[in-house]
Amino acid sequence: MTELVVTMVILSIVVIATTTLTIGFERTTAENVKRQDQIDAGRVAVERMTRNLRVAVKPSQLSASCAGCVADAFVSGNRFGVQFYANLDNANGAVGPSRVTYTVGTVDGVQGVLLEKLQVPDSATPTTSGWNYCDAEAPTATAACKARLTVRRLATGIITTGTALFSYYDENGAPLPVTGTGLTADDLQRVLSIELTVEVGSPGAIRPASTTYVQRVLLSNSHALLRPDPGATP
Repeated sequence: MTELVVTMVILSIVVIATTTLTIGFERTTAENVKRQDQIDAGRVAVERMTRNLRVAVKPSQLSASCAGCVADAFVSGNRFGVQFYANLDNANGAVGPSRVTYTVGTVDGVQGVLLEKLQVPDSATPTTSGWNYCDAEAPTATAACKARLTVRRLATGIITTGTALFSYYDENGAPLPVTGTGLTADDLQRVLSIELTVEVGSPGAIRPASTTYVQRVLLSNSHALLRPDPGATP
């Protein structure tokens, strides 16, 4: 009987140790998988946004004959969203300036989704007041209008409780203040670089620490984006 009790105790210890090691291994594996997913999501998001921001453009730069093309390169800018015009896939003016929008929100019940919306103008040729963009997300939008808009999920799990995703800087490298409504109209025309801080987390009880990518993007077309100062000396 004594030998049986000792054997059972030893077996219990072995089973408990094996179970503990298995649970720990599975937890570590799950964390590593999620950490790699976070790394991949952050890298892809930063690379994509950097590519498009580098070709931000004032619409007037794409048509010398459009007297009404007075829009600035950046339409809006806040902590977790930005909209601007970009010279994308526009060889020989075949498309016109694309309007690019990045936002973070909840999509189909999933929180922290970083969305990219890229819309080409209604026509490659501007009107007297510039290029027009239909409301492709309106319920009454035509099929042709909807086809001009491409929506892509760049990442999920974007954390919005900490550092801003988008920080804006002027020609001197000074930060531009972002209020509750975003950059002012005057500051939008002064944006010369943007710092991306993409913090990605994972849902669930088992999750690693969040992964953060930081990238400062100097706009390639930077000085052409500034409006001339009427008070400056030539």
